[in-house]
Amino acid sequence: MSGRPATPADAAPLAAFAARTFCETFAHLYPPEDLAAYLAKSYGEAIQREEIADGEIGTLLAFDGTALVGYAQAGPVDLKVEHGARDRELYRLYVAAEAKGAGVAHALMQQVVDWTRQRGASALWLSVWENNERAQRFYRRYGFEHMGEHKFMVGKTADRDFIWRLNL
Repeated sequence: MSGRPATPADAAPLAAFAARTFCETFAHLYPPEDLAAYLAKSYGEAIQREEIADGEIGTLLAFDGTALVGYAQAGPVDLKVEHGARDRELYRLYVAAEAKGAGVAHALMQQVVDWTRQRGASALWLSVWENNERAQRFYRRYGFEHMGEHKFMVGKTADRDFIWRLNL
């Protein structure tokens, strides 16, 4: 596996990959119209290009050969929590179904933690769906602690997400 920061040329393949991996994990939970609205709002090519170009957001890609198998994205804290000015939030960490269990998520998480520390953050925040036990186990292994909860909207569907923090 190899990894690197995303570039503007990655916007289209990242948009397709991001939508695919979100759907692999969560599509069965939502009405089609809610899923379509969320994907259009969150994973379109233009949005990916904008986020990649934003100097405050880090978008990291993982490859198996030339195949994109995972990505992570972090930036300023958007959660409604009290946080340090330099703290960061892990917005997304997704791995292709065929690459799960191969160490991709661990490699991406380490890159995100390093990226966050380089920015002088004292904590890394994230939110995770209340029923995503696999992700919660993964985050616990890194030392994340449950700090609260909030509603995560997918179209008109409100999910209960847990808010977690890793002190750096």
